[in-house]
Amino acid sequence: MVNRSSNMFSLSPTSCKRLVFLVMLSLGMALSSPAQERNRAQPSERAAEDLGKLQPFIDAKNWDGAITLLNSMLRYAAPNSYDQAFINDILSKLYLQKGDYGLSLVPMERAYQLGETFGYFEPKSQLERLYYLAQLFYQEATTTKIPSVQKDYFTRATNFIELWLKKNPAPTQDGRMFYVSLLYNRAIIDANNIDKALLKKTQEQVYEALSAELYPKEGFYVILLATLQTEGDLKKTADILELLVKQYPSKNSYWQQLMGTYSNLAVETKNPEAALEYNLRAIVTIERAQSLGFMNTPKDNYNLVGIYFNIGQFGKATELLYSGLRSGAIEQDIKKWELLAYSYLQINNEFKAIEVLKEATKTFPKAGQLDNQIAQIYYSLNQTNEAYKYLNQALAKGGLEKPGGVYYFKAYLCYELLKFEEALVAVDKAAEYEDAQDSQLPRLKQAIEDAIKERENGQKAKAA
Repeated sequence: MVNRSSNMFSLSPTSCKRLVFLVMLSLGMALSSPAQERNRAQPSERAAEDLGKLQPFIDAKNWDGAITLLNSMLRYAAPNSYDQAFINDILSKLYLQKGDYGLSLVPMERAYQLGETFGYFEPKSQLERLYYLAQLFYQEATTTKIPSVQKDYFTRATNFIELWLKKNPAPTQDGRMFYVSLLYNRAIIDANNIDKALLKKTQEQVYEALSAELYPKEGFYVILLATLQTEGDLKKTADILELLVKQYPSKNSYWQQLMGTYSNLAVETKNPEAALEYNLRAIVTIERAQSLGFMNTPKDNYNLVGIYFNIGQFGKATELLYSGLRSGAIEQDIKKWELLAYSYLQINNEFKAIEVLKEATKTFPKAGQLDNQIAQIYYSLNQTNEAYKYLNQALAKGGLEKPGGVYYFKAYLCYELLKFEEALVAVDKAAEYEDAQDSQLPRLKQAIEDAIKERENGQKAKAA
């Protein structure tokens, strides 16, 4: 599942470096020919002269010196002039070079606004400013701790990227990806109060992007998947995941999510037939993944066994569990061996259940609980002597979940075998444990004592 608390998109250090490279490239062009991209506007004579003083600062990478010079130029630049526009533009790029992304926003936005109002810049460079503004406002929104500022920055980032999309005759996939990522992260910023309207808008924009591209990027499907998972729409989630495993069969995470989605659908539905269908799809998903070399971990193999149990396919479940435990494909623990024995009991194969429990005792030699279960099965088969043997082994080993119950069973078993003194010791021992406290215990003890007295009386009668 997608973690809703993490950002789907942020301006990574790599993205920032790329952005800096691009703006510094355009900065170099601006320094060499400040009037290159405009048709009518010209820098003032004073600004053109001072601009010549900027190059040494740039060559020496003295960004602070360059910024100081540009700020001094702004103080004399006429309001709304071309001087104001290109100085703010260069200033914003210098702040970016320094890594002061927040400080770059005001001059960059001012340069864009002047360019729009007075036509100082070419449309292409204006589109670039819009895109940078959207990214930078988003980046700042993800770092601020002030909710009101964060909300304002997110809104402004959205406005700028939407304007970029509107003005751009051929928006790039990266631009569309940034937009839908921004919408999604705004929708889930408060995990306790998901913005459903923004979530729907995200989905609409993803579908629009998918229809606009012949080969849409994987990220669009990932964001769409995240919105569906956030909404809890498991059916559509499964549809998207089916598409993803088809297009990207080598990505294990999609197989895992698809199996989990089908399993959740099986649990949630009230329709037994639908539950069976979803469980079967989960099984097929695991088997498809395993045919490609994925989902072969012990956990995955055990999940497959569990699904077969859920649909009542005990024979298949038992077969997979036994082979998995023996080969190591399923991680071994006592509970799994006990489950395996129980599975054989479900298909009326008591001797196989005994066999696997005996095999388990080799791996877990100190687990008396296994011997206790062997004794229980032997007793059900009327093999009382074998039951007595393994019951004693269980008590000798220890590690019993309910030792009182085991002593109670031994007392009853010994009573049947006419081992009355041993039965009396066992019943007294059982009385020491809370798990054996019930109304039958005193009655059993009384029956044992009566049997001992009856035997003694019989012996006395014979002696007389």
